[in-house]
Amino acid sequence: MSALQKKYYKAILMKDLDAFENETRRKVTLQNVLIQLRKCVAHPYLFNGVEPEPFEIGEHIVEASGKMCLLDKLLSFLYAGGHRVLLFSQMTQLLDILQDYMDYRGYSYERLDGSVRGEERHLAIKNFGQQPIFIFLLSTRAGGVGMNLTAADTVIFTDSDFNPQNDLQAIARAHRIGQHKPVKIIRLIGRDTIEELIYRRAASKLRLTNAVVEGGQFALGAPKPQGAAELQLSEILKFGLDKLLSSEGSTIQDVELENILGETKEGNWVMDIVLPREEENEEEDTENHMYVYEGKDYSKEPSREDKKAFDQLLDLQKALIEETSKEGRALRNKANALLTGLREQPARRKHLLSAEELEARRKKRQEAAAKRARLMEEKKAAKAEAEHKKKMAWWEENHYTSTCLPSEESGSEEEFEGDEVGLNVDLDYKDADQSNIKYIMGDVTHPQAEEEDAIIVHCLDDSGRWGRGGLFTALEARSDQPRKIYEMAGKMKDLELGGTLLFPIDDKKSRKKGQDLLALIVAQHRDRSNNLSGIKLSALEKGLKKIYLAAKKRNATVHLPRIGYATKGFNWYGTERLIRKYLATRGIPTLVYYFSRNKGSSSTSQPYSSSMTVSKP
Repeated sequence: MSALQKKYYKAILMKDLDAFENETRRKVTLQNVLIQLRKCVAHPYLFNGVEPEPFEIGEHIVEASGKMCLLDKLLSFLYAGGHRVLLFSQMTQLLDILQDYMDYRGYSYERLDGSVRGEERHLAIKNFGQQPIFIFLLSTRAGGVGMNLTAADTVIFTDSDFNPQNDLQAIARAHRIGQHKPVKIIRLIGRDTIEELIYRRAASKLRLTNAVVEGGQFALGAPKPQGAAELQLSEILKFGLDKLLSSEGSTIQDVELENILGETKEGNWVMDIVLPREEENEEEDTENHMYVYEGKDYSKEPSREDKKAFDQLLDLQKALIEETSKEGRALRNKANALLTGLREQPARRKHLLSAEELEARRKKRQEAAAKRARLMEEKKAAKAEAEHKKKMAWWEENHYTSTCLPSEESGSEEEFEGDEVGLNVDLDYKDADQSNIKYIMGDVTHPQAEEEDAIIVHCLDDSGRWGRGGLFTALEARSDQPRKIYEMAGKMKDLELGGTLLFPIDDKKSRKKGQDLLALIVAQHRDRSNNLSGIKLSALEKGLKKIYLAAKKRNATVHLPRIGYATKGFNWYGTERLIRKYLATRGIPTLVYYFSRNKGSSSTSQPYSSSMTVSKP
């Protein structure tokens, strides 16, 4: 562990020290301490406020964690040997850190976790199988089932699960049909930390499973009392504390990876050859004979009881044949009756349809299904048209004009079909053109544009209530027009997920040449209980399509904050893919702004110029 990790490890234990003595809040607090210690061993940047600001990718990502130092040397060794890696972690935040590390080192990678949509999931798996990608970043739960990743020959676990079956499922992604190379499993464990005991308990569970299943004993006895489980958890958290407190500074040591992992040759692991077992005694072979069942060898002469049972079945079959011959030709098919003496009931003969009759029946069914679908569509269209007319009359009565980009623009799919395949193939690799998106420090509400029009993008919810802080306050300081237009759209029921309001910002700070426009994408939903969802990528995708068409028509640049920062289920990885897919790679100059926390008060700014989602009650 690094010195920084040891510092936070001690601080976590000291912070919740009373949990080891207080009986009333022991269970919940001890479990929380367990989670915090696991985060500390993995990487200290998993805690808020630890990473330096303004954040810049550099060597500090590796130096801050002992596990990351070892992983850095390990990946360098594997990359030089031509191996391909599946890298599993249970924490998606750790995957974010690993993704920054991959960009820093220049390794090609794909990523898959629970926030990745089905379309992107299929694309990532396909790209890893067909392209020479070095690393696949996966979460243990989302990426541990339902995939065939035989292109990899090395599996690395940055952290272990209490349930060993989850890790075994993840390992099985590489051990699938079609795997023709040896596979090496590597597990990173912090010495004298909570991770060492987690791995020991997982290994103990596997041994217990094997003993119970092989022994045929499926009843494990009475469960242990809850107090004993809490006491055991308390002892687990104390493991390794003595060695941790007695040592100062970093405990990172240099290791010889080739001596530990084994020899590698031409991108393959050289495994030890297992010699076949010598032939065992004939007596042992007879015990596993196919005719031995429940300790009895049925390959020998049958017993007296077996002969008697067979004779009874033979007599019954002869009697059935004689009875069938006496009853006539119509009953001769009963000669194949069951040996038990029970006669089969005569089956009702079905009329066999000709090919023409089958085709006519199929066409009739298709016409009926098409008619039902057509009636449903007509009914749905009529209802939508009636609601639209009612809404238009209401808007006209209140003198309201919508600023939403019309749905007809987003419906022109031919704009996006031409290069769809080419975009998806090289969307996230290091060798792709990363310069299409320009990342700068600054305030997105004052875009760095010259003579062309500039479109500022902001994401809101569908409640129609203007928020506080972040971009809400910054936009309101520049002009009160965005708030009025947004709140009026909410009153007029003109806010739907995927909808985009686009209008110019008319204020004193407008440029002489070119115009600043504001695009408000409705990408969040607020329910009746005032609970706000995170950024919905499907709604954001619709909005970006409309912004692309508007920017192309006006020959404008697009300026965005780090959309969704600090919101529920923040997923910048998926958001960045959409921005690159629908804006940057299509020739639209795209700028993403990072706003430093030190450049303003905490009530009006957030790091990376995030889209704030706090709204007035």
